[in-house]
Amino acid sequence: MNELVLQAEALGVELGGRRVVDGVSVQLRSGGLTAVVGPNGAGKTSLLRTLAGLIPSEGLLRLGETDPRLASPAELARLRAYCAQRPVCAWDYRVGELGEIVGRPTAYAGWLAQLEMEGHAERRLSSLSGGELKAAHLAMTFAQLEEPFGKALLLDEPAAALDLRRQEAVVRALRRFAADGAACLVATHELRFAQGCDQALVLAEGRMIAAGPPAAALTPAIVDEAWGRAPA
Repeated sequence: MNELVLQAEALGVELGGRRVVDGVSVQLRSGGLTAVVGPNGAGKTSLLRTLAGLIPSEGLLRLGETDPRLASPAELARLRAYCAQRPVCAWDYRVGELGEIVGRPTAYAGWLAQLEMEGHAERRLSSLSGGELKAAHLAMTFAQLEEPFGKALLLDEPAAALDLRRQEAVVRALRRFAADGAACLVATHELRFAQGCDQALVLAEGRMIAAGPPAAALTPAIVDEAWGRAPA
């Protein structure tokens, strides 16, 4: 494995007159699990949305042989799967119907079971708790990656609002996708999770201040620089 899946150089993004991503460079390779950490407002969500091709940016951005900023939604769906921190849906579907949206209802049903959501298939999305809604969208995201090798899996705070067992299921899924050759990138506030990843990227005020193996990128000095003090 170790194939280059996603490459970004000198990425820049301005939103509302504010520089939210400033000169960030990233390389994601197949088989790797990478965490993006940093304080609130550091630019983690903006970076993931940029890498997913969802917001305009400057700089080099390649997903395989494609610039995701120029790709069609159908092409993007073949190259990467993305789940937002707070996923929303324009229509009040039943949970079980989300599998039809990604065109893989059997795979989706399997992921619902792994995330302990199989008994919720007939419920409307509007009736779910925040954690249940996140789990349903994660199941849809995971089902999208039919052939993980060489694809990018981009998750923004996937453990947020999930109970402990669902958090553990998500970590197992990430490890499985990485083992199958996906390049997995996770924005998280959980330094303990980041310390168990292959790589860690540390953001502060939209800039990358450290990148590399967690032992090198998450030293006390770097954590203090990013957060101003060690996070609880």
